[in-house]
Amino acid sequence: MALTGVLRPGHAQIRVLDLEESVKWYTEVMGLVPMGRDSQGRAYFKTRAERDHNSVILRQADQAGIDLFAFKVLDKATLEDFDKAASLRRENRAHPRR
Repeated sequence: MALTGVLRPGHAQIRVLDLEESVKWYTEVMGLVPMGRDSQGRAYFKTRAERDHNSVILRQADQAGIDLFAFKVLDKATLEDFDKAASLRRENRAHPRR
């Protein structure tokens, strides 16, 4: 099933082993703009052209990886279509056809 209405990547939350070193790298090498930190220590960044508050979130963790990757969608109906498609995929994995 093809879904339309996806506008662009929205944001990603990334697990890093060394938060301070990662903040430096995302700022100095990647050129992202630091937007601040929250009470849990997560660091928020945006690109120079980003309209939203942030597009990248870094958090300290024992294992590097990605927590989530989100997309901007056209409207609520598009989001609901994604929810339906995800539910169908989960159902199909739980009860595969033979």
